[in-house]
Amino acid sequence: MRFDPFTDAALADPYPQYAALRAEDPVHWSEKLRAWVLFRYDDVAAAFRDDARFSADRRRASRPNRGLSSSEQGRVRTVSSDPPECTAVRAMLSAALVPRVRAIGPRIDDMVAELVEGLVGRAHADLVGDFAYALPIRVIAELFDIPEGERARFQELSRTIARGMDRMYGSEDVSAGLREIGAYVMGLLVERADTEGDDLVRRLVRAEHHGDRLSQVEVVAMCTALVFGGHETTVNLIAGGLLALLRNPGELERLRAEPSLATTAVEELVRYETPPQLLSRVVAQPCELRGRALAPGDTVLLGIGSANRDPAAFDEPDRLDVGRSPNPHLGFGLGTHYCPGTQLARMETRAAIPALLARFPDLALDGEPVWHRTVILRGLERLPVRL
Repeated sequence: MRFDPFTDAALADPYPQYAALRAEDPVHWSEKLRAWVLFRYDDVAAAFRDDARFSADRRRASRPNRGLSSSEQGRVRTVSSDPPECTAVRAMLSAALVPRVRAIGPRIDDMVAELVEGLVGRAHADLVGDFAYALPIRVIAELFDIPEGERARFQELSRTIARGMDRMYGSEDVSAGLREIGAYVMGLLVERADTEGDDLVRRLVRAEHHGDRLSQVEVVAMCTALVFGGHETTVNLIAGGLLALLRNPGELERLRAEPSLATTAVEELVRYETPPQLLSRVVAQPCELRGRALAPGDTVLLGIGSANRDPAAFDEPDRLDVGRSPNPHLGFGLGTHYCPGTQLARMETRAAIPALLARFPDLALDGEPVWHRTVILRGLERLPVRL
């Protein structure tokens, strides 16, 4: 079999192709992507947990990230570095991020209310452009204390980087976008040096773990990743989740009638329409997986979207169930590299979707949704609705 996620049919609905490959070729070599792709839940979960064989550090790939020079790649620690290098970095990020996320929690409800009320009086809307895209960038701006006039540019750069991900980290657009966000954050560092404040930039500069501190370049790299990861994936989760509910009206009405289901509903939406469909790892040691020989430097794509629909792990995996429990989905990863922005994504989605459903009881699709022509991150370009 050939894995081709770029066809119109696969972009609209990748799950039939995933099911066929799970059954017939679960450890698949894709000539098109120049990577191994894992399609079964057990294999993806095991790779997440096995840092020794499957490295999250792109510097170990046969074709590493061209966004940084080799000298820069060698000295910058990130949350994607391998253990033990990433341990201190993740500890410092958590110490800086968690209190800041808790502090802006009430503001998220206010932001959602403002966006929902902004739709009142309209007959039609695009829930991507008019709702889902606006919320995460406002939240990120609060985290970093970014001026209002500069927020739209962050949104544009985030979208550019997301689309470039499908060219496997080598796109000039991606490199330019990362450099521009990085230059902006470096400017914030210089501007805010030795000044008081509680924004995330200052928190990261002050963060310490057993005497270890982040360098300026490491702070910039971490903030850049948070701008992209915190925006694009949450947009896709909110918009994709709304589409899933609109296409499953019984579950939509169930959630509307029982708002207490919001917590399990968000987990189910992550599973059912996972924003990061594929996540990259690099083979660090020679290994064999289901009879296939993987060599050091090979790229491995963990098929999260496929794993989250694997019948070996979930009963009726293609059925949306907003009350599903337990729900051991892999949408936020596992192990060492569990997504650090998970709490924030959950908070935003739990606030956004129920508020929209409650305010617009007649919400319905108004035409065909349009998907981004991307496969690494699955997301909607447009979601037309009648309000």
